[in-house]
Amino acid sequence: MNARLTLCLLGCLALCAPVSLKAEETAIEPAANRAIDFVPFGWKLYDKVEGDLNGDGSADTALVIQKNDPQLMIENPDGLGSERYDANPRMLLVAMKTNDGRYRLVGRNGAIIPDHDSPTIEDPYEGMRIEQGSLHLAIAFFASAGSWSMFNRQFQFRWNGEAMALIGFEANYVHRGSGEMRQASVNYLTGRRKDAAGSIADDQSDWHWSDIAPDNRPTLDSIGNGFEFEG
Repeated sequence: MNARLTLCLLGCLALCAPVSLKAEETAIEPAANRAIDFVPFGWKLYDKVEGDLNGDGSADTALVIQKNDPQLMIENPDGLGSERYDANPRMLLVAMKTNDGRYRLVGRNGAIIPDHDSPTIEDPYEGMRIEQGSLHLAIAFFASAGSWSMFNRQFQFRWNGEAMALIGFEANYVHRGSGEMRQASVNYLTGRRKDAAGSIADDQSDWHWSDIAPDNRPTLDSIGNGFEFEG
């Protein structure tokens, strides 16, 4: 099976929430005195990390913000899964500290973190960090009912002078019933990717190497739903 088609199947498109237009259309200030000032009215700060992203020695920041709509705090009447869950959309923002101590917005994405839209699905957001000049984001899918599939996605972004460019991508999939397993690893700096398929019972994975198309150089702003991203 084609590697990209395989990864598309990994995403289990039927289980993924659609892109939230409310998140994508929300106005975000292009600059702010404090990182918290990027959070617009009706939203709240969900997570924040700091670190140097452009090598100037200043502490840049990445924020995950979440819409604060009480109507999207869902009570589960069926009793299967969580009693209550927050289906409000989230947005990832990246801002760099400028020479005058303010912050400049350099990246945003309101779709890469899928919505937590079902009581039987765990929160897709696993966390983020800034390490050695790169922003790392981790998301995952696990359902306590309704699906045997479990998978994760890990994104690594680095500032290229114009945008937060995707430089690394990892995807892992396991079917808890059959033991089927698929993996993918993409290095956008070398222009190479490797894919493997097998079983969790296997001791080794049979990796297949391939080249990345020259025009396949995603940035943070261009990536849609993180569960649907193929690499």
